[in-house]
Amino acid sequence: MRSHISKGFTLIELVVVIVILGILAATAAPKFMDLQKDARISKLNGIKGAIRSAENMTVSKAVLAGLEKKEGTKTSLTYVCETGSALETCNSSTGISISFGYPAVFGNGILKALDIDAVQADESDVKQHDWAYRIKEWENGKQAQLLIGPADMPIPAEYNTGSPAEGCYVFYDHPHLDSGSVVRQVVVVTTGC
Repeated sequence: MRSHISKGFTLIELVVVIVILGILAATAAPKFMDLQKDARISKLNGIKGAIRSAENMTVSKAVLAGLEKKEGTKTSLTYVCETGSALETCNSSTGISISFGYPAVFGNGILKALDIDAVQADESDVKQHDWAYRIKEWENGKQAQLLIGPADMPIPAEYNTGSPAEGCYVFYDHPHLDSGSVVRQVVVVTTGC
């Protein structure tokens, strides 16, 4: 008595499996294509949250030290301590530069408060870092803007409120006075992610 035992798949069975896998890949691939874009947007929202947290901690220390009303310009910076008592005297190496209590763009301000792996966007080794940034200054060192985004994406030269440049970045405005009140912005731009 001989029994007939199949030791493999027939050609038809293999073709059917390959066709089914092709259909699944064609329907699933578009969903996975946007994962990189979604990841970049999540990174930007994370850095926006980190900026807000850094602002809150810095403002708290500035209020305790009585420095929340002092304007910080490029040539005249005030510092709150990174660690320790809010009333301690700090400088550029031990503190965070502030303007009206918020982390300044100038000096060791918001970038030091964030404590992230960031490098200027024009550096030759920019892609070896997590974040790239640009700082745009005007009005004799009284105003500035910081644009920060993933290091693998280009950072525009500046942010225009009316029509922001396409890109994948977060805009942080140097805290300044406008019509008697302190103005600062944190805006996420995702049109080029």
